[in-house]
Amino acid sequence: MSMLQGKVVIVTGIGPGLGRTIAVEAARMGADMVMVSRSGGIMDEVVREIEALGRRALAVRADVTNDADCAAVVEQAVSAFGRIDGLVNSAYFPGSLAPVIDLDLDALGRAFEVTVMGTIRMIKAVVPQMERQGGGAIVNVGSQVARKVVEHQGGYAATKAAQASLTRYLAKELGQKGIRVNTPAIGWTMSAPARAWLESEAGKGGPSVAEAEAAISATMALGRVPSDEECARGILIFLLDELSSVTGATLDINGGDYLPL
Repeated sequence: MSMLQGKVVIVTGIGPGLGRTIAVEAARMGADMVMVSRSGGIMDEVVREIEALGRRALAVRADVTNDADCAAVVEQAVSAFGRIDGLVNSAYFPGSLAPVIDLDLDALGRAFEVTVMGTIRMIKAVVPQMERQGGGAIVNVGSQVARKVVEHQGGYAATKAAQASLTRYLAKELGQKGIRVNTPAIGWTMSAPARAWLESEAGKGGPSVAEAEAAISATMALGRVPSDEECARGILIFLLDELSSVTGATLDINGGDYLPL
């Protein structure tokens, strides 16, 4: 599958979860990859995986909360590959999981700084290059919790709701530059971080991971939790030329867990 053949894509938030999978799946679809993370270890592994697929990969250690770092990502991407066709904003910080009135407000502030402000900083950094090229596509990875109330996720939901709202405004503001901006709303996946959380809950006396996964699956129209690979491919379709008229849209990728009107 080479639907992204010839494109250069930046993915932020490369870690053990969905960010890594997005980068690898984009490479499978033919893209050359620029990967961004604050730490380099896991990116080295992903570089090798992408190069084994026959694609080029550049790992950049950068903090999306820092303007200079975001500018450096763009400079290195253009220096290495000559262009930037897509940006996937996957970097986030969840903050604390608690009732809203019990949230650690310092952690919430950090969550907004990474998830919301970091998204804006990366977009500001790539827009001039995309405009020079005649356009591009930006994907802000969202969550269904921005619309579906999930216990103890109010702080995280607030960051994703802000990100979703900004996506619509950016779609309007950047459309005349040929830049599309969309957001996939991701539900449950069984990524490494999600599984680790379920294991932690099980260790506190909660249901086993298998029991928890079965309960989660029961809420979904498909009766199963989507894989990270399925979610990544849903995210990446927004970069395809075939969706050149789609901007400001939200796509639910959740196995039918949340079914809006």
